[in-house]
Amino acid sequence: MPPLLVQVGSAETLLDDAVRISSRAGAADVPVTLEIWPHMIHAWHLWAAMLEDGRRALMSAGTFISARL
Repeated sequence: MPPLLVQVGSAETLLDDAVRISSRAGAADVPVTLEIWPHMIHAWHLWAAMLEDGRRALMSAGTFISARL
């Protein structure tokens, strides 16, 4: 598998699932970066126009992708 970036909010319903898949990918020697964003909910990226953390998360994802292209 390619390197994975998993971004999840600490208030996310799927937080446990994100941590679990990151752990399993790492155990399978897949390069994985797990970012847990404090106080963020599901899909906070969609609020990037109004939410600084949304913009920062998108910038982080862009940096992750750019470093691998």
